[in-house]
Amino acid sequence: MDQSRSKRKGKKRLKPWVKVTLFIISILLLTTASVTGYAYYKITNAAKKAQVSLDRGAQSVKRIEAFDPGKDSFSVLLLGIDSRPGETVKQARSDAMVLATINRTNKTVKLLSIPRDSYVNIPGHGFDKITHAHAFGGADLTVSTVEDLLDIPVDFVIQSNFVAFKEIVNELNGVPINIKDEYLVKQIKKDTKGKVVLQTGTHTLDGDQALAYVRTRKADSDLMRGQRQMEVLKAIFDKSKSLTSIPSYDNIIDTLGDNVSTTLSMKELVGLFPLLTSLKSVDTIQLKGSDYQPNGVYYFQLDQNQLNEVKTELKKQLELS
Repeated sequence: MDQSRSKRKGKKRLKPWVKVTLFIISILLLTTASVTGYAYYKITNAAKKAQVSLDRGAQSVKRIEAFDPGKDSFSVLLLGIDSRPGETVKQARSDAMVLATINRTNKTVKLLSIPRDSYVNIPGHGFDKITHAHAFGGADLTVSTVEDLLDIPVDFVIQSNFVAFKEIVNELNGVPINIKDEYLVKQIKKDTKGKVVLQTGTHTLDGDQALAYVRTRKADSDLMRGQRQMEVLKAIFDKSKSLTSIPSYDNIIDTLGDNVSTTLSMKELVGLFPLLTSLKSVDTIQLKGSDYQPNGVYYFQLDQNQLNEVKTELKKQLELS
């Protein structure tokens, strides 16, 4: 099947995007050298409100040696949660996920997009779509599933809904994106019933436009959708390197506190600021695979050879033996 035009059957549902941007943006805001005492007070309260913990404790079972978040290379699992009326965040599916691995020695980031329909083994539940792991057991089971799939530790988790994403993009006065596919433009207009109208070429997208750009699935496939997510992430990262590009901290801080949860502590967030402001590159990795439809149910069957290559690459990025 042509992956660029792969279609999905079933009822149409609104899908929020994983807010990978919040990881980088929140860190950039957490520098005491650039904010007033009042802003720092607000940031501290927002960080406390957002902080959660995993049942496993602070350190991954995949860490053979003691993990020092201030010295070792680390990974962050970024989750966008599809929470619908009547569902708690823990009961909801993860709409999308990106694993960020940060190498302290080389000062590089690798972003791995994991397709939501990936056919994987969910501990205690057998093989299913990876998106269901969150509905079965929240962030804890999602972390265990990703660790088993990639054979590396997931050190931190950040999860959010779409509200914070739009707020961040708007506070940055939009992000520049090069739109190449005319069919994608038409599909977004159809998906949003004409509320979002884009054009091919390079344009600065506001929050609603950026969300529509990364959320649409009917235009092509989950793989292409993942590429768009990471494209927007890199654009936001580039624009947010300068704190002067953010006109108002108050709105962002309040939004983060209300719509984000993370296992990172305030101390860890502040400690990461020097590293993130000195990063040399942000590269993306895309898992490959093929359509798989046993009994008429759609899954994305991962290519095992390429998956093994990705595992090796991520272990090297995390400086694991």
